[in-house]
Amino acid sequence: MLRSLISGLVLAFAGSRANISRTILSCAGIVVGVGALIAVVTAGHVGQTYAKVYGEANTGVAATYEVTAPAPVEDVAAFEEDMLRAGGQAVALQQSLDSAGIQLRQGTSVFKDATVFYTDPALSDIRRMNLVEGRWFTEADKGSLAPVVVLSENLTERLDPSGGYADLQIGNSEWLRARVVGVVEGTAMDDWGGSGTVYLMRSPSTEEMAFPAGIGAADEMGMGLTYRVRMPPDGSPGEEEFTERLAGTSWRWGPQADTEMLIVYRADSFEEIEEVLGYLSLGLFGIAGITLTTGMLGVLNVGLVTVRERRRELATYRALGADRFAMFVVVVSEAVVVSVVAGLIALLGCYGIAGGVQAFVGDALPEGVSVTVPLQGVLVGLGSAAAVGLLAGVIPAWRALRTSVVAGLRE
Repeated sequence: MLRSLISGLVLAFAGSRANISRTILSCAGIVVGVGALIAVVTAGHVGQTYAKVYGEANTGVAATYEVTAPAPVEDVAAFEEDMLRAGGQAVALQQSLDSAGIQLRQGTSVFKDATVFYTDPALSDIRRMNLVEGRWFTEADKGSLAPVVVLSENLTERLDPSGGYADLQIGNSEWLRARVVGVVEGTAMDDWGGSGTVYLMRSPSTEEMAFPAGIGAADEMGMGLTYRVRMPPDGSPGEEEFTERLAGTSWRWGPQADTEMLIVYRADSFEEIEEVLGYLSLGLFGIAGITLTTGMLGVLNVGLVTVRERRRELATYRALGADRFAMFVVVVSEAVVVSVVAGLIALLGCYGIAGGVQAFVGDALPEGVSVTVPLQGVLVGLGSAAAVGLLAGVIPAWRALRTSVVAGLRE
């Protein structure tokens, strides 16, 4: 059987080389169909990666809850500890301080419109903080006497970076010299007005600036403290169960707080985006499948014509001792060879197009996102090409086996 298979493959390659024009014509439809499939897989991969990176930079990794505490919280440390006990894996304060009137000043220029967030070092464990330069906060920064800040990239474009922002000040009732330790890419979630974002490190030296009445009495637009909580990737416990667990311990952190005002919801939207991308990919796969089916019919038609024209040749092989299995392999393999060659052409074309797109828009894509053909695109493309060739070769092979050897030799 192995000998018949090898001899059949050898004859198939010889037949394909002998009919170059037919091989090229057969390739055309397969190239378009396989190229469409690879393009769909590539687009889906890029879209999924972009959605993941965008979501992690704006809202947090999967799964992230946003928790708004009901005021007043008498023991903030107990509240944060109870969020971990309720199922959280990391907790970080992410409090907007717009209403506190905190501003930046550099020289004679005052920047009143920058968004200021009061946050913890743990935020980098929950959100993707893409650093342009410097670093994110560390626990060691809590001992700094100067306010420690990280600026967004679009805010730094409005500042004079000479001297490492040594003359930058922050404050409300009084100005304090800020210590800039890093610059991050701006995000759509934080930079609402497009004026830039300041991440102010939570520390004993900045707490009075951020919350003049005390952190436990935070009342931003009628709401309490706002946190980001990283949960297990499967999102368990759910919002309701997490809320019940947390509210059940309110006696520790806020016996006077109205726990019905405790707001918990899942902030990351990666699952919803992935579902939409899945439906879109199914539709595109359907279109690519129709195109590939058309290409398969073309290969099938060419295979039938080839078998009819080569009846004498095939009969001669049979007369010289080739068995039926070897002849079946000959005809089927020719279709498979044609389809795989077409698949390789389509794959090379997709790599070239992806490289061109990456060179054109690569600088505009966020860190971690690139336009490239993924491994699954290669496997889907070449696998579908081989499958189409196999399906397209069965009918011609079956017809070739039914041809009489004697009738074939008489032609």
